[in-house]
Amino acid sequence: MIRSASVAAVLIGTVFGAPLVAPGAPFAFVTNQGSNTVTVLDVPTRATVATIPVGEDPAGVAIGRNNRFVYITNPKSKDISVLDTRNLEVSATITAGDGPLGIAADPLRDRIYVADWYSKRIIVVDTEALSVAYELIVGNTPAGVAINAKGTRLVVTNRDDNNVMVFDVATRKLLATIPVGRAPFGVTISTDGDQAFVANVQSSDITVINLHLLRVAFHVSVGEFPYAIAHDHERDRLFVTNQHESTVSVIDLKKRNELRRIEVGDYPEGIDFVSAHNQIYVANWFSNSISVIDAESLAVVAEIECGDGTRAFGQFVMQ
Repeated sequence: MIRSASVAAVLIGTVFGAPLVAPGAPFAFVTNQGSNTVTVLDVPTRATVATIPVGEDPAGVAIGRNNRFVYITNPKSKDISVLDTRNLEVSATITAGDGPLGIAADPLRDRIYVADWYSKRIIVVDTEALSVAYELIVGNTPAGVAINAKGTRLVVTNRDDNNVMVFDVATRKLLATIPVGRAPFGVTISTDGDQAFVANVQSSDITVINLHLLRVAFHVSVGEFPYAIAHDHERDRLFVTNQHESTVSVIDLKKRNELRRIEVGDYPEGIDFVSAHNQIYVANWFSNSISVIDAESLAVVAEIECGDGTRAFGQFVMQ
């Protein structure tokens, strides 16, 4: 099913009568669940360059390989909006299960991996054909999905089973089911692919998994109701959103402890590391905003207004 969508592009001035539009990539694509839109932010200027209508209750985000397309999960309308990054509009809509939520894009193949919250499965979509290629059976209420940079390992959190599953992408075989904390939700894989980081909402901790040995390496306590994790590979740190505290925990991976908590907007959810600018982008659901944290000073340096119900669950910033 194909549908078009209008784009509210923001012009930032004119030069000799010619329109001067906001700069191109890198962009951040921020889902606004309450307004059924995606806010597109220009990362260098922090300006809003577009507001794109998508499906119902948009939540998850994945940046496709080569930054060509962005994929948005819409749990209520049970579909995925495909955003064309050249013209910043919806180019296609893909029907996807009973409640698509978490999503990850394959770095090597024309595929996306979508967690179907209600149906114990990962839906694998061929993004060239815009159709379902195959499915993987997982546990109860799959939430987060992550794939490593080599495209060999897929990690899925099963919230109501308190575990994660690790799959071999090439063979589609389940390699391990690993118990973690209570109600695991967001999952992020380290840049080198050696570790997976899992946010356990109800036990208020994160689990670090060794992806070579396929077992838990250690746990670290964080704030109340951790939701998602960003990895600062340059400083070997994790940044974890704590929903009920409106904070972000900073974890030192070498010391295996929490360094500090940073106050951000109200009810933070999605989080991403912007490596080119050494910044952390935090999506605040109840504040309808993005908090920008400087990765070196650990200070909040900006607040960017977005739409109603800012979530941005997944990788939402172009790298």
